[in-house]
Amino acid sequence: MLYKYQTDYEKVVLGILSLSNSHNNIEFLKQEIDWYNSANNRILYVWKDEFNNWAGVLGVEEKNNYVLIRRVTLTPDVNTVFNIFRVLDNLNQIYSNDQIIGTLETRDIIGKWERNNEQQRNKNSYK
Repeated sequence: MLYKYQTDYEKVVLGILSLSNSHNNIEFLKQEIDWYNSANNRILYVWKDEFNNWAGVLGVEEKNNYVLIRRVTLTPDVNTVFNIFRVLDNLNQIYSNDQIIGTLETRDIIGKWERNNEQQRNKNSYK
């Protein structure tokens, strides 16, 4: 389940973000959190896994008719394609009327998620 970022979550978010390959400098990560908080259309979500553990961070930017996924970071113990798809499914429930797209960094996983959803729809339509 996704939860909108609150300042109470800062340590959790910093911990998860520091696991990312791109940056683990705490000051840089604090600046990234501030960047998301500095505009109404940029949102950080924190994801809880099926065991109710904080396990991921998702950074999005809302636009007209679409949501741009800027960051997906999961903890190493849950960092699987299946769980990323679960995070994206949760996001899709929040933004059911908007298209979900990715940046250069996130577009591949978004594409895999879309193809998986299409395959699931096709399987269900043949039943």
